[in-house]
Amino acid sequence: MASDWLTTAMVEELHRATSNGSPVRSVIGGLRGTTLPGIVEYGCLRWALRRADLPALPQAVLSSTVGQALGEVPSALGVRSSGPPAEPIRRLDCKSAEFITISTEGDLTNEAWEHYSIRFNRSAQNAGFPRGVGGELQAALQEMAENAVIHSRSEVSVLVGYCVKQGVAQFCVADVGIGILESLRECPEFQHLRLHADAIREALRDGATRFGRNRGGLGFRAVFKALVANWGLLRFRSGTGSITMDGSGLTADEGVVEFPPALPGFQVTISCRTSDAAQTEPLL
Repeated sequence: MASDWLTTAMVEELHRATSNGSPVRSVIGGLRGTTLPGIVEYGCLRWALRRADLPALPQAVLSSTVGQALGEVPSALGVRSSGPPAEPIRRLDCKSAEFITISTEGDLTNEAWEHYSIRFNRSAQNAGFPRGVGGELQAALQEMAENAVIHSRSEVSVLVGYCVKQGVAQFCVADVGIGILESLRECPEFQHLRLHADAIREALRDGATRFGRNRGGLGFRAVFKALVANWGLLRFRSGTGSITMDGSGLTADEGVVEFPPALPGFQVTISCRTSDAAQTEPLL
């Protein structure tokens, strides 16, 4: 754990360390930056552990662009769980980072969500992406948010966030609900599944849901396979499984399968970068 960035890999290492009873406070206190999915998955982990074994993040992370944006939204998966939210943003100006919480399907049809998703689209275009890619990212965000609300059965609100900078557009959707494996196994067609990673792969390949195959699906194939061609980096984590796809070198049908420590729910990260974007900071 030598890195001073809160990445998804760091979150997994911290999880393993706390499970083994190893101290992590000094490591967390030494963090100087964060990725979008890193800070989101850290929040999911703190919620899962009921915050008992993991301290709050240091000021260096909280004062970052992503940290400040997350601090504006009260969320059980964020950096503060109480207090009033920031004043609603009614303009459609571009933003570097922004978060929102959603609990019901109705939240995805109100003005706040509509403005949020439009700002993400416009921010991606402002960062150098063609209008079509901005629209695809907005559609992917909508699809993943809908899936989380409909299928997660999370006892706390779903957390959605995006981060945009020159040449890079990224979003996360995170819940701490029942996860993909348990959801799919509600359907007799998928009761043979035993591993979380296999359940993720099933959803990726077949658009499957607890309602059965080809009945709505999780929206992966049509949306994400289009995005992965745009220098995409995609991460899907649920339970003890994760699959990562890199459009510059791996096929969307396979990806890289890993087995992180168990984390409830489903966390999705979608990153796109232009071909000339400088890779000076980690995305995951």
